[in-house]
Amino acid sequence: MKTALSLLATMLVATLTSASAVATQCNLNSQYLKADYTITNTHKNKQSSQLLTLWRNNQQVAHQSDVTTELWQHLANKQIRPIRYFNAQQRGIEYQPSEVRGVQNWSAKNQLVDNHLIKKMTLTKTQGTGCDEVKNYTYQEGENTYTLAFYSQTQLVKSFSVNNTKNQTITLLSLNNVSYNKQQVTSQFAQWDRFQTTDYADIGDNENDPFLAKMINLGFIEHSATGFYNQQGKAIQGGHHH
Repeated sequence: MKTALSLLATMLVATLTSASAVATQCNLNSQYLKADYTITNTHKNKQSSQLLTLWRNNQQVAHQSDVTTELWQHLANKQIRPIRYFNAQQRGIEYQPSEVRGVQNWSAKNQLVDNHLIKKMTLTKTQGTGCDEVKNYTYQEGENTYTLAFYSQTQLVKSFSVNNTKNQTITLLSLNNVSYNKQQVTSQFAQWDRFQTTDYADIGDNENDPFLAKMINLGFIEHSATGFYNQQGKAIQGGHHH
């Protein structure tokens, strides 16, 4: 009888553990997704905002804005190969990993926040279960206070803010919606793949190309820089500006 009760207790514990495991699991395939974000910058009383779409296509990631799309391919040797597409012109510039200065961290591309930063942060609370589990972090460094709400199962930022008290600026990245439609994702990457591209190393031989000439004049292309620029033609250090 004692053995039977012991066996029943063991089975009950096993069942509860299994149910708990199911509750914390997430069946979404986060390797293929489209996530729409709003980036809001507040300086004193002035506010501006822009839209950013994060695309994941297995070992490829893209950050799509109004003017450009920055795409990174995660190579077998762990290096990252960038391509910068110009949406309206349907043109692109391809770079080799060696042509991009600064540390290229895959986690920063893939989830918009570098894992190295997350490891520095303090976990304040965890909410929800399964796909909806959100871990909340905070971290202070100098004048900056970082606050992060992170979907842990899908490695996706729900919201991320940087508050600089000295400059009185707040930058907020907030998730609007997310889709896990693999067909839509692969179709979009196939469309980018059809754009006409030029190797960064060959730009000097194509100065008669009106598109490339314009990009050079705007400052989008500059030797020994990161290879990525904002809309004003200013270099974005490290190739990442979120």
